[in-house]
Amino acid sequence: MVTYTYDFEILTMSTVFMNAMSDIVVKRFNDNREPRDQIKARVVYAPKQRVLNDLLDKDQNIQLPVLAVTIGGIARDENRVFNKLQGLYYKTTPISNDLNYDPTPLPIDVTFNVSILTRYQQDMDQIISHLIPYINPYFVVSWRTPGRQEFEIRSNVVWNGQVNVQYPVDATATTVARVTAELSFTFKGWLFRNLAEAKPIFSIDTTIAGNNLASYESFIYKKPDPELAEVSNFVYDAVAAKPDEISPFIATKSEISRIKLWGTGFERTVNVFLSGTAVEDDSTTQSPFAGSDLETQYPEFEGIMLPLSSWKAIPEKNLIVVTIPDTLKEGKVDVIVQNPYSYGPLIANVVDDPTDSYTPPFVNGLIISENKVLTDKKFRRQL
Repeated sequence: MVTYTYDFEILTMSTVFMNAMSDIVVKRFNDNREPRDQIKARVVYAPKQRVLNDLLDKDQNIQLPVLAVTIGGIARDENRVFNKLQGLYYKTTPISNDLNYDPTPLPIDVTFNVSILTRYQQDMDQIISHLIPYINPYFVVSWRTPGRQEFEIRSNVVWNGQVNVQYPVDATATTVARVTAELSFTFKGWLFRNLAEAKPIFSIDTTIAGNNLASYESFIYKKPDPELAEVSNFVYDAVAAKPDEISPFIATKSEISRIKLWGTGFERTVNVFLSGTAVEDDSTTQSPFAGSDLETQYPEFEGIMLPLSSWKAIPEKNLIVVTIPDTLKEGKVDVIVQNPYSYGPLIANVVDDPTDSYTPPFVNGLIISENKVLTDKKFRRQL
């Protein structure tokens, strides 16, 4: 109740409804029923009584025929009420991945009362003949609110099926002759709440049981559920960055200038970092999510942030191409990819090899060596 909300919905619906009535004309005929002239019926937003008073004032410009429109009431439409927690997510711009959230609007029925005033019965017949065949049982209007120009709203305007005609039984010498008809319409409209910026989903804490996980490749594997080890149970975090392969994975300083990084979650990459012993001389503390709710899950680390000109994400190929700085020394390089809601290191968990054999790539990382051949012991020492 404390949030001010006004999106001109009632005004917009009233304007759209009156525009739908604005093309009515009344023709004058000769004795052979041939049209000799026509008059456009005025449409005004005013009570019928106000229009009648204006007709008696010779200084007024309102003339018959006229359609007087007023709002008769507003009611919630129970047939269109949905779960109040639902809403609509949409992109802020066609080329942006940023989302806005439009909460579920309130469906309302706006009753519009239309009073048709004419001088002659034949004028009334023409207006009714113009309206009724095209509104049985309803007609559809299209409208947009000022705050939601990207959306077209289509609303039914339902006629109640009755035309009540009245004649001036109390006419006097000074009374302007008139015929009056009353119609009622229900505009199936909406009242909106404030737009809100959608917060990204940081994680989904869900255990998924099953052996076929091919459709979940875009999620990040965390760990099996220890309590349900007899089946393939896994916990996944949604849309997190996950680099999982690098080429080359071992090279000398003189022969490498660029690396290719494959993985998932690269659609909204914002930063690429290098960490490890090969960059420790230039490393500083990196805190991508300092002060946010994600700081605990994604703590600070030591490394260097690469400039935007040094990397290019190609998410449709699950690829990031990285230009390596020439300041690297011999040692290990870990590549860390950040998006708005996570960061993912290439070397997620380093476990020493208990054997003497080395089958590349033992660790998904980049090893920079002074020599072309890298021994097992030197490899493990660098880890």
